Amino acid sequence: MIEKAGVAETAARTSYPIIRNEPFELADELKRARESEGLTRVQTWNGREPWLLCRHADVRQALSDPRFSTDITAHGYPNNAPTQVETEAGLFIRMDGPEHALRRRTLISSLTPKQAERHRPRIIEIVDETLDAMIAQGGPVDVVEDFALKITTAVICEILGVEHSDAVRVVEAMENIFDLGSAPEDRVAANHFVLDVIRETALKKVDNPDESLLSRLVNVTVASGKLEFEEIVTIGRFVIGAGHETTANMIGLGILAFLRNPDQLSLLMSDPSALAPSTVEEMLRYLSIVQVEPSRIATADIEVGGELISAGDGVVMSIMAANRDPQAFDSGDRSLDDLDVTREGISHHVAFGFGPHQCVGQNLARVELQVAWCRLFQRLPGLRLAMPVEDLEFKTTGQNYGLTRLLVEW
Repeated sequence: MIEKAGVAETAARTSYPIIRNEPFELADELKRARESEGLTRVQTWNGREPWLLCRHADVRQALSDPRFSTDITAHGYPNNAPTQVETEAGLFIRMDGPEHALRRRTLISSLTPKQAERHRPRIIEIVDETLDAMIAQGGPVDVVEDFALKITTAVICEILGVEHSDAVRVVEAMENIFDLGSAPEDRVAANHFVLDVIRETALKKVDNPDESLLSRLVNVTVASGKLEFEEIVTIGRFVIGAGHETTANMIGLGILAFLRNPDQLSLLMSDPSALAPSTVEEMLRYLSIVQVEPSRIATADIEVGGELISAGDGVVMSIMAANRDPQAFDSGDRSLDDLDVTREGISHHVAFGFGPHQCVGQNLARVELQVAWCRLFQRLPGLRLAMPVEDLEFKTTGQNYGLTRLLVEW
């Protein structure tokens, strides 16, 4: 039932998540929800009916207000799958307040803009080595598997300190975890496998310390008594998951976006060093690959978007709808539904979230995206699609949107 001005009306709830029908188009249901007065509710897989936030201002409010909790174990939380509590409850991103802040601080000093820039030379090497292998192999090549995933896996595993032989198996397991359509037992088993690998790697760092993030966590953070060993295991699991899958999806989907917008690719290639930063910000806004999160539960009565959200109510948010909100961004010469690599004034997009839980790895991701797209099209200017458009497949059951494969040639 919906209570509006004292009148009860019955409405069929739209099923959530609402997946885009086209890779670069906002679903009509999300557009209508953003433009309608007040807020609407949706229905999740288990029958819960959280509020749906689509306006940029509403999303930023919910992400920054401490009265909205990330505790996925709370009664009534709009969980994204039956296994979410078992696979994510120990992650610091599902904590609030001081508990969350303490664990976030263990990572933030290693992922500042300055530290991300320090990794740029090595990222360039990794991208060029990956391109060398692609060129030697010859087309057609799947740039999701043989470019995007190889780059992001190599980068995050070097930073974390995971051996490459383990990294390949961990990445396969993480793909299973991120696929909400996978069998529950498979997601749980994959999560345990990743934790086991991180645990074994961290134990090795005790006797053989190095400059990696995992080594610092176990030899400084744990040794000083700030956190328990098992807590840094879950932090490592979070880093390797968040550090490869989302950025890989961005790289792959961005390549397709460039192939569909050759005028924008030409603009970027006319001055890559100058336009790479604005291109990445625009791609983050335009692609908005996070499709199931973020979500929260209200711990007190809060007014959002002219609607009273009661304590105990869940909320889910559309990053893509918020990032195309005409009330938040000036469209300029091109619609917000179009790609514009020269677009200005969009740094307040919410592709990385907002508030205390904003993505800790965003600076590293920006450098990876700048390098990957520019080096790919600089070295392979004739890159083109090598598969029928109708054969493109997208991750419609994943936490993040992306391509399952993208065959190209040059």
